[in-house]
Amino acid sequence: MRVLIVKTSSMGDVVHALPVVHDILTAHPGAQIDWLVEEAYADIVRAHPGVRRVIPLSLRRWRRQFWRADIRQEWIEWKADLRAETYDAVIDLQGLVKSALIARLARGQLYGLSWGSAREAFAPLFYTHRQKTALHRTEAAVPRYRALVAWALGHEPQGKPQYGLSLQAPRPAWLKGDLPYALLLSATAKERKLWEEARWIALGRALAAQGLIGVFAWGNEAERARAVRLADAVNSALSTSDMTRACVAPAAFDLAQWMRVLRAAQAVVGVDTGLLYLAAAVGTPAVALYTGSSPHSVDFESAGPWRSLGDSGQQPAVAEVLQAMREVLATAADSPSSA
Repeated sequence: MRVLIVKTSSMGDVVHALPVVHDILTAHPGAQIDWLVEEAYADIVRAHPGVRRVIPLSLRRWRRQFWRADIRQEWIEWKADLRAETYDAVIDLQGLVKSALIARLARGQLYGLSWGSAREAFAPLFYTHRQKTALHRTEAAVPRYRALVAWALGHEPQGKPQYGLSLQAPRPAWLKGDLPYALLLSATAKERKLWEEARWIALGRALAAQGLIGVFAWGNEAERARAVRLADAVNSALSTSDMTRACVAPAAFDLAQWMRVLRAAQAVVGVDTGLLYLAAAVGTPAVALYTGSSPHSVDFESAGPWRSLGDSGQQPAVAEVLQAMREVLATAADSPSSA
């Protein structure tokens, strides 16, 4: 069986879709699975050993520069490469008109959501087969994706979702000393999802008192400025003799590097953002902070210990976060894989 998964973005959604690979290989041993994904997130899918071929899509870049002859030629070559394979099933997990149109370029029967379930109303118009059972758009992403693929291929999802990103990662060379670290994901593109800075500072100081280095992550200059501000505020309360100090990640890493940094962390605390779900998918104990979105709309099942705190309009307290960290670390210590 040859299957093409079409799930192009965003980072968190790509992570949420990973369990379909395990589901397919469990139900159909020997299946060959390819995945069409935006080039920015291709490294996530490449890390899954069950995916035979990753097909990077550069649609955002192509649209900005399609007037250039070399870009048009790149598109022609990409389309020819996609159509060189014939699939038993092409499954659009994105549910958008653009993803459905791109999926139609592939050779094979195209499966997608029903009229009432797709994210864009006209997307099902382009599917060869539409899922008969309507899935609520507010239903959590992981079970939605698993259900759609199971319907398309005629199997039933079994057990907890398996993300397949098992990897070993050494401690980052740029992090001085040998104390464990917690990666702190304080940044998000949506301001309503931010956790108050005063709470991050209090959390960083509490972690330092417990012998953990707090490493603030960032992805652009605005986020870097915020990370520096938070780390400086944490460190201002520590004596110069303290070995445990907050710091800022030295670069905006690519996703392949972030996966290693996330995996090597003792724990991850973060707002509702893609890197948080990537941390959970690689099995690192994680605490999710919801402030402008609801955990009930995600209903995420992590590969490692996981706690969700807060809700839309409800900032979790620092004491709650520290308690949740103790719980996920204790669970990790008691798990067989930690031995």
